[in-house]
Amino acid sequence: MVDFNLIQIPEVITEQEAKDLIYFHKTHKHLCSGDNNAQYDGRKIQLENIRTQWIREIVRRLEYMIISEVAQYGSKVFPEQSEIMCQPIGSEITPHTDVYDNVVPKSEWAAVLYLNGSGTDYKGGNLRFTPCEMIPMGFEYVPQAREIVVFQGMEFEHSVTKVYHGDRYTLPMWFTTDFKDIRPEFPNP
Repeated sequence: MVDFNLIQIPEVITEQEAKDLIYFHKTHKHLCSGDNNAQYDGRKIQLENIRTQWIREIVRRLEYMIISEVAQYGSKVFPEQSEIMCQPIGSEITPHTDVYDNVVPKSEWAAVLYLNGSGTDYKGGNLRFTPCEMIPMGFEYVPQAREIVVFQGMEFEHSVTKVYHGDRYTLPMWFTTDFKDIRPEFPNP
């Protein structure tokens, strides 16, 4: 049994960096990737498709911060995937764990940087953890702008409540325990 850990780190980026990342997503829709899951289709720009150096530097800085935080819980992890994502009004993400179909799960930790905040820039869009043995009442996190949360996404079922006003922008990241799954350093050609 794994303990439930939700690491919260406030103000990991500046207000201007958050605005610039949102603007990048809004002005680079052509980089949004398709997905088999309609919850994500056309809403995310994977880091592999971003050549803009200042964005890659922000992500790298955050990855080092998260790796350091997670190490305090005895886990050695490597960056696996990062993306800039928009959840428009009316969207939600159904309960899931961060496990890929037909693949041995290795994405032990997940992190979400909230580029804008619930209650100010949008309404709804909370991170919800399903009740289980370690969190019998479940848990709901209300996103704060520029705050990152880190949790064991492979162990605890989680979802995102429906966004019912405004658009929710995030920078989700996943971390693997298998160094062979490290995300490539350089963007796709």
